[in-house]
Parts: sequence; C-alpha cells; structure tokens
Amino acid sequence: MDEGSSLDLIYSDTVRKMGIDPSRIKPSNTTFKWVIPGVEARCSGTLTLEVVFGSPDNFRSEELIFDIIPFHSGYHALLDRTAFARFNTIPHYAYLKIKMPRPKGFITVNGNTERSFRTKEHTAALVAEVHIGIEGPKYQPAVKAREASKRA
Repeated sequence: MDEGSSLDLIYSDTVRKMGIDPSRIKPSNTTFKWVIPGVEARCSGTLTLEVVFGSPDNFRSEELIFDIIPFHSGYHALLDRTAFARFNTIPHYAYLKIKMPRPKGFITVNGNTERSFRTKEHTAALVAEVHIGIEGPKYQPAVKAREASKRA
C-alpha cells in the first residue's frame, strides 16, 4: 500500500515471471523518481491488467494501466492512490489491511507484517546495490551490513 504514489507500477521481472506476451506491452515515455531514492528512471512500457480482489461470489475487478519499471524489487507491483479510489478501499496501515465495500459484504485484504519487513529489507539491499553502481563505494557499508545479516 502506497497512498502517496501517483503511478501504478509493476516490475519488469514480475511481468517476465507472469509470462505475459510482450506484444501486450505498449511504449511509454514516462519517467519517474523516488521508487529508488534519488534515481530517475524511464518506464520500459505500459501494460493493462485486470486486478481482482475477493472471492468468486464477492469480488471487485478493475482494469489498471501499469507502468513497467526496470528495477528488481522485493515487491511485485505498487498501486497508486487512484487505484485505491477506484476500488473504493479503506486502508488501515497499522493493521496492514484494506477493506472495500461490495453488495455481499466487505472484502478484506490482509497483509503480513513479517513478510512486509523482509520485503522492505530486501528492497533496501537492492537500492543500496543500485546506489553503489551509480555513486561508487559511498554506499558500500549498507551492502556489507546486509551481507553480515545474511551470515548471522
């Protein structure tokens, strides 16, 4: 959940792992900053996907246009605040839940705190590696710390 974002983003490795036909990807001139702090990047294309929440008897679906970003991440995709509005979600960040009303009752999507922390750490390590490539050894301590935590 990232209510501050203004782009629906999907990572290129996620698109590859999903086995999506490359002919579905449309060109894009979109550039953005701050998916990796301080790094400006260009999207490698856009992709329209149907996003579905719920169960077969009580669901909500919307077609969203995702900008494909050429980074590796612990995440698969990020939904922007417009997507949350389209799904009419009610986020609760402390409990890692979103709820959305439907005629047959609320749909609740539960997060996992432990997995969220692991993903955040993994993504931070990837960010540190990108910064090392861009700025040299300035960020080397972050990578050494990550490697030390793996050995522990």
